[in-house]
Amino acid sequence: MKRVQKSPDEPELLARYKQRYPYDTWEKFHHRSRDGYRQVKRQLLRDQHGLCAYCEINIKLTDEEDRVDDFRVEHFHPKVGTEREERNYHLEWKNMLGACHGGSQPKVAEADYRFSKVKEDRSCDVPKGGKFINAEILNPLQIPAKEMLFCFDSFSGAMSVDEDRCPEMLRKKACNTIVELNLNAPRLKRLRKAVIEVLQEQVAELTGQGVPIEEALDQLARELLIPNSDNNYLAFFTTMRWFLGEAAENVLRERNYDI
Repeated sequence: MKRVQKSPDEPELLARYKQRYPYDTWEKFHHRSRDGYRQVKRQLLRDQHGLCAYCEINIKLTDEEDRVDDFRVEHFHPKVGTEREERNYHLEWKNMLGACHGGSQPKVAEADYRFSKVKEDRSCDVPKGGKFINAEILNPLQIPAKEMLFCFDSFSGAMSVDEDRCPEMLRKKACNTIVELNLNAPRLKRLRKAVIEVLQEQVAELTGQGVPIEEALDQLARELLIPNSDNNYLAFFTTMRWFLGEAAENVLRERNYDI
């Protein structure tokens, strides 16, 4: 999970809809304003640079008729809290995040590694559901960008709280986040492990060519941690940031990284 710098201005069509139907549900908005839904979706993808707000897999869109986007709009505070708190969380822009299907959708593009029949493989907003745990887990909109909260195991791809660098006040929430969102689902560990293995191979290739290890890490950080031509980050940004260590932090500081 990485910091998400959300656009302060809500999408125009969502704002118009709220003025006209302030008490409507998200489902009604989705049905009545298809253009508004698409506008919300596009803005979330831009704000999150193409990554799931929770697991950081790259959002996969598709034009195939028999496939669906590996993307849906997640409400961080449960929508059912609307009735309890007299506040319409359904249509609150700051309450919306873009998430993948958490391994639960068999018809997504690239389903061979994005989907799993195993229940233990479900992650992100799937296990979270409508539970009132928003006060117990990290909100991607509120976590610090310049501090590493998580670390990873090179052999298994497992994610854990970085006890040395994660601020003490956030450690419990960070731990709860991993558990509640099932960010150590076997599917995600397998994908992160693959990323780490590729990085290890790239470092070995560069150092085998005589490039000093510090320069190799710096070169990779500049190639992998900067948005591409579509302004999107590569999947599992935080895993790569952790692996590249101080070289990554130097590059991000140079770019005044805050997202």
